[in-house]
Amino acid sequence: MNHNLAGKVYPTFQYEVGREKIFEYARATLSKNPFSTDPEFAAQSHYGNVVAPPTFAAVYCHQALRNVFDDKELAMKIPRIVHGEQTFEFGEVVMSGDTISTTVTITDIIEKENRKGLINQFLIMTTESVNQDGELVCKGLWALVERGNE
Repeated sequence: MNHNLAGKVYPTFQYEVGREKIFEYARATLSKNPFSTDPEFAAQSHYGNVVAPPTFAAVYCHQALRNVFDDKELAMKIPRIVHGEQTFEFGEVVMSGDTISTTVTITDIIEKENRKGLINQFLIMTTESVNQDGELVCKGLWALVERGNE
């Protein structure tokens, strides 16, 4: 990987949150939470709208993260990539009708030798997602590992 890209900020991607997409996501993740699955319950709640599950962050961050995978300058070897870690800090609730803007930053690219003596590269990224009012809805930390060649 191109270590010179540490600190690179990618273009912001906007995602319009649709009610049907929230329902689809809730079904796919076997959620029974009525805030995300029952439009009548959600409408009567203090939110007044269908609410996305917290892990819906993977949906609105997806295309922003594609920018990293498609970055030829980064020279990432996609077939050698495995998921390392991800953590989220949540802010405002995401609801149907929101427009979420996500920006990805390469925080660091580091190398570590594994037990076999191979060099693994760690791509550390942060995402910052805000709603249409500029309120933070989610900050993510993402780590990908490019396994070393034998």
